[in-house]
Amino acid sequence: MRHTSGSGRRITIWPVVYLLLACLLLFSAIPAQAQVYAGSITGLVQDSSGAILPNAVVTLTDAEKGLKYSAKTDSSGRYLLRALPPSTYGIRIEAAGFSSEVQNGIVLDVNQNLTLNASLRVGSVGETVEVTGQAPVLATEDAVTGQNLDRKVINDLPLIGRSVFDLALLTPGVTQPAGNTFGPNTMANNFISDGGRNAQADILIDGVSTVGVEQNTAIVNPLYTPSVDAVQEFKVQQSNFSAEVGFTAGTVVNAVTRSGTNNFHGSAYEFVRNDVFNANNYFNDQAGIPIAPVRWNDFGATIGGPIIKNRTFFFFDYEGARQSISVTKNAGVPSQAERGGDFGELCGYAGGTFDKTGLCSAANAQLWDPYTANGDLTNGGVRTNFIPFNNMATYTSPGNPTIAALHPIPNGLETSSIRLHSR
Repeated sequence: MRHTSGSGRRITIWPVVYLLLACLLLFSAIPAQAQVYAGSITGLVQDSSGAILPNAVVTLTDAEKGLKYSAKTDSSGRYLLRALPPSTYGIRIEAAGFSSEVQNGIVLDVNQNLTLNASLRVGSVGETVEVTGQAPVLATEDAVTGQNLDRKVINDLPLIGRSVFDLALLTPGVTQPAGNTFGPNTMANNFISDGGRNAQADILIDGVSTVGVEQNTAIVNPLYTPSVDAVQEFKVQQSNFSAEVGFTAGTVVNAVTRSGTNNFHGSAYEFVRNDVFNANNYFNDQAGIPIAPVRWNDFGATIGGPIIKNRTFFFFDYEGARQSISVTKNAGVPSQAERGGDFGELCGYAGGTFDKTGLCSAANAQLWDPYTANGDLTNGGVRTNFIPFNNMATYTSPGNPTIAALHPIPNGLETSSIRLHSR
């Protein structure tokens, strides 16, 4: 679309139209919750005599985001609220001729299906009865077993290497296989669940599977592990989960990431390891050997809040890691004779001796001339000329006589101009 101004210039306004449409879709999109991690609340509404109450209005409110979900009881007095994200809720139940009932602090975990019944008293709609001290609500709608780890547990418990899914080992029936099974350098699902094979659990993050499968081994390989501060809660579901959850040998780690609320909140952190905090090894201390340098820093920050209160929210997290350690390695360097081109000592190292022609009795320590080989040595070729006494300084290749045996290099060392081949 173009518009011609009074000056005769053409102005293209399509980019502006596309931008406005994108903004409109962003702020007017209806939130869709994935069933894989969302839960539900259902129940029966009755009066004090036990009679069912149809057409009662049930309103569920997210305590932190202000989002509302509503339903009416059917002819049998039952209601059902579905696709509920894990959170803390308050519920209000109203019916004509009865006092309203309010209950707060209802915690809905990952993929949990709760039953919450209500009994209304006769009275006016303006009267409200607040239920406090009620027994914990029960999940009687399914037979899923497992362990839920909420934000408090994730935040308070120590973690080696800050790998959040290591907390799955707290679940009953989850044990460690042999070897190194936790930390940042191991697979997040490398555990045995209820006797099953390790590295078989699917990992869902916000309802999306984040694993790949190794076709030849059937190992389920996690592709992404979120930051500890980005995880709201997760549940280790071990049996009887619904058919919508698959791609697993019998266990699912169902995680939900954090989101913003009606209030701004954030955090900043740093976890540090340093040799100045460590005690020296007793024997090294006696020998006067100092502590090896260790530098490990894991740092980050989070921030979340509302874009539009009770409607649109944001959450941002960042985590960075820096590590440096000292490593001691042993490596061989050329001897003085080898620097001059004489590799005869290789024969002695291999336990061999040279005959009068200069051929080493240890075949794997004899150097051969690749320029005189019959065919490609990598494809079954035959070597024809050995280098007498492995001495490159006195040898000239008959297969390529124009190349000198040795030539000086700037740093004073010497190197052969032909490639060596040792068996």
